[in-house]
Amino acid sequence: MSNPGDPQRSQRSQHDRGYYGAGWSQPAPPAGAPQQPGGAYGGPQQSGVPYGAPQGGPYRGPQYGGSAPAPRPPRTPADPRRAFAPGASVTNTAGALIAVVSIVLVEFVSGLVGLLGASFVVHPFASYGAGGSLVGGFVSGVFATPFPFYAGAFLALAFLTPVDRRSPLPTVLLRAVLAGAAGTIALALVGVFTGTFSAVRSGGAQLLIDVVTRPLQSGVPFTLMLIATSTAAWLWLGRPRGGRRAPGAPGTPGTVRPADAVPPATVQPSSQQGQAGQPGAQGGQVPPYAPPQPPSNPWGGPAPR
Repeated sequence: MSNPGDPQRSQRSQHDRGYYGAGWSQPAPPAGAPQQPGGAYGGPQQSGVPYGAPQGGPYRGPQYGGSAPAPRPPRTPADPRRAFAPGASVTNTAGALIAVVSIVLVEFVSGLVGLLGASFVVHPFASYGAGGSLVGGFVSGVFATPFPFYAGAFLALAFLTPVDRRSPLPTVLLRAVLAGAAGTIALALVGVFTGTFSAVRSGGAQLLIDVVTRPLQSGVPFTLMLIATSTAAWLWLGRPRGGRRAPGAPGTPGTVRPADAVPPATVQPSSQQGQAGQPGAQGGQVPPYAPPQPPSNPWGGPAPR
C-alpha cells in the first residue's frame, strides 16, 4: 500500500490528470510560452470573434457580393394645414369610419321613418308601381344606390384627406368637401355603366341622367352631411385647445405627455469619493471615504449589582 501523504504519489496523480482535467494527458504549458492563435487543439479562441472570422480586425459579418443597403431617411410628418395629406394610420381610419358610418345611420333612420309611414297605406312586402316593394326600395335607397358614395368618401378620408385632430377646423371642412366630391365622382363612374345599358333601350338622355343628374342629386346632400359628420369626428378625436402652438409642442394632440419633473437628489455623494487616490493639497494622499461605524456596545456595560 502507498502512503496517502506520499508527495510522489500526488505528483503522479497530477501528471495523470493533466492540465485540462481527469483523463487528459496533455501537460500544462510552460511558463512564458506564447499562446497559440487556435488554442491547444486548433479550435476558435473565446475572444468574442466568431469562428472563421479574419484575425486582426473587427468582425463585420458575411458579405454576399454587395455593399450594405443605405438606411432609409426619416419620414417627414404631413403638414396638418394642407388640403391633401396622403398616408394611412389608425387615427385616419377611425375618423373616416366615424364620418361615413354616421351618414349611413342618418339615412337608415330617415328611410325607416318613411317606411313605417308608408306601411300604413301599402303593405311593406307588396309589389307596386314597377314591381318593387317598400322594403326593396328601403334597402336600395339606403344601402345599394349610395354605396359608391360611401366607398369613395371613406377611401378619400382614410388615405388622402384625413380628419386629422391636429388640423384646424377650416382644413377639416375643406377635406370633407373634397371627400364628398370623390364620392360624387364614384357615383358618376357607376352611372356610366348603368346609363350605357339604359341608353340602349331608352335613348341617350338616360346616360346623361345617370352620369350627371343623379350623382349630383345624391352627392350634394351627402356632402353636406359629410361636413357635419367630419366635424363631429374631429371633435371626437380631440381638437387642439388653447392658443396656437408649434407642431410637436408639449400639450398639442398627437404628442406624448411629458413626464413629471424628477426631484433633485436629497443625499449628495461626498466629494472625497471621487478624489480617492489623488494628491491632496499638501502633497499627500486623500483617504477614501469611510462611513461612520456604530458603537461596539451601544447599551453600555452591565448594571451594578
